[in-house]
Amino acid sequence: MTQEERLQQIKQMLNQENHLSTRKLANYFNISFDTARRDVVRLTETGQAIRVHGGLVAIDRSDVPNFLMRSQIDSPVKTKMARMAQRFIHPNQCDFIGPSTTLKKLCDLICGTDLQIVTNSIDNSLALMQSKLPNVRLLGGKIDKEHRFNYSITSLELLQKISFNTAFVGTSNVKSDGIYSTKMSDSELIKIASSRAKQVIVVAEKYKFDSQNTSPYMSIPLNKIDVLITDLPLPENFQKNFSPKTQIISVLRK
Repeated sequence: MTQEERLQQIKQMLNQENHLSTRKLANYFNISFDTARRDVVRLTETGQAIRVHGGLVAIDRSDVPNFLMRSQIDSPVKTKMARMAQRFIHPNQCDFIGPSTTLKKLCDLICGTDLQIVTNSIDNSLALMQSKLPNVRLLGGKIDKEHRFNYSITSLELLQKISFNTAFVGTSNVKSDGIYSTKMSDSELIKIASSRAKQVIVVAEKYKFDSQNTSPYMSIPLNKIDVLITDLPLPENFQKNFSPKTQIISVLRK
């Protein structure tokens, strides 16, 4: 049995038991403790489970964990994805960076870079305040305390007047026709920001593809995405949903 096959079974087991110990996994699959530990690390680093002492616990995929819960999962994979996104950052340009735990890591990485950043994310703006540069415009409006972003009609109108070099966008769910958000307000803002950008870059881990969580509002059609940064390679049948021009980058080997 390959690791990928074991991971699928482990996720099914988590749906039933919620908590699994590394020792139990080793015994169940008749593998070494070190191999079971590597399976635990793979699932937790990619945000598909939460690592606890001696094993892992399930993340409820019927709903989207709030920003603070997701930000507390220390994921080296998110850091790798953020570093890949950083390659598309260039001085003296104007970029939009949306709410996302991965994109918050990107903001940490670009402190000190001479460029203009527009965001509606409270955490992105706090990260970018660590140094004098880049220059930051935080869009105003009503604060969504759970997801930690601002929204207002005035912000939508302002976005219509700005031209971005790149829009960096996160998502809670990727379906066969587009990326989706849990909030209509978030979806509307991302839709306008991406339409004003020369290049649209989406960051999304593989588990978000056809996830069963409640994300009903489409933000961007897949054929409008220029670059997708993910963790693991996507199945060929899903890659066909993107434009042939879309660059799909996986930061991990399968």
